Formats: sequence, structure tokens, C-alpha cells
Amino acid sequence: MINMPDYVTPDFKTLSYIRDKYNLDLNMRSPIEIPNVGRDDLALLFAELGFKSGAEIGVEQGMYTEVLCKANPQAKIYAVDAWQAYSGYRDHVSQDKLDGFYEAAKERMTSYNCELVRKFSMDALDDFQDKSLDFIYIDSNHELQHVVNDLIEWARKVHWGGIVSGHDYRQSKRFDTRNHVVFAVNAYVSSYRVRPWFILGRRDRREGEVRDDARSWFWVKSHA
Repeated sequence: MINMPDYVTPDFKTLSYIRDKYNLDLNMRSPIEIPNVGRDDLALLFAELGFKSGAEIGVEQGMYTEVLCKANPQAKIYAVDAWQAYSGYRDHVSQDKLDGFYEAAKERMTSYNCELVRKFSMDALDDFQDKSLDFIYIDSNHELQHVVNDLIEWARKVHWGGIVSGHDYRQSKRFDTRNHVVFAVNAYVSSYRVRPWFILGRRDRREGEVRDDARSWFWVKSHA
């Protein structure tokens, strides 16, 4: 857990820890790539920072939710997912399949300090006060309007000095209407002048880790 004088602002505390841990130059042009670091390491970073509450938006079977819980057993993790088929969602169109995902996630989370919130992400917002969470990790519908909505609305739930993060910062070689994460994240950080921000650059997979072919992204929420 980080330990700095009380007069140091929360965002500076978090950024200083990240800078020192990964030996980064925060004046570099963003996004700053953190090499040889994956999203399992991000879960460990949340624990090292002393984070006690976080929400994963988009859960499926709860595989990364379990990573978050294992990395930080003291934290309360909220797993937000509707597990509901709907028109326009191309990844999973079978309700039976999604019901199976929900049951798998529920079984996986039984022994952890985790609450499953079975709601669409926009409907679940009222369950959380603004600035009440230490971190969010967005990994739900990747089409533009959904990513933008999740970024804008869920970032408000993170307190000053917490971390806003998510998955699948990648762009397909062909035009792909299913993944607009790169465009949405780039637009957000440009619009709100977020600096610095980071992408995780480890491409290999270590034994026992959840498969992670796509990059994650994150930034520290500054006072605004």
C-alpha cells in the first residue's frame, strides 16, 4: 500500500506510485506503454494501491472478476452485467448461453467478496454514488455508443485518485463495427484532456493467467 504525507493529493499519490513502480517518464506522450505488464498485473496494482472497492462492467463468466478478487481479497468487487440478449448485440445472441454465463459467474464468485449486479450498465449506475469506487474496469459492449456511455457515466463513480480502466484497446485490420474501444477511449482522453494515460503492453501469457490477447488501458482520475 502506498504511504505518503497527507498533504500530497490522491491523484499525485497514485501517479507517483505507478511512475516509480514501472520506472516511467510521465512527461512522455500518451498513451504511455507499460511493457511486459498485463491485466493480471493491473489487478495486483489495485491491491498494492490499497483499493477497497471496484466494479467490473461486463463480466460474462467472471474469469477476470475472479482475478480481481484473488489479487485483492480485502476489496469488495461489483460484477455488473445484464446477462441479457438484446437486439444489436452481436457477441452473444442466445439467452440460454447468457443464462449459462451468469450461472458460471455466480458459481465462480461464491467464495469471494463479490456482488453480482444483474443489470445493464446504464441501469446499474443508480446503485453507486458518484466518487464511491476506487476503480472501474470496462469490458462490456464494444460498440461506440456503449463504450462512450460507459466511460462518461462510470468514470463519475470513481473518486479522485482512483483508476478508470478497461479492456480491448485494439483495432482490427479490417473495419469492425463490434470494437470501437480505441476510438472511444481516444475521443474521451482528448475531450477531457486526460494526461498521462497508459496501455499495458505485455503480449505473452504466463502460466495460470486468464487469456489476454488484447491490451488494457487506464488512467488515474484527477480532480475535476
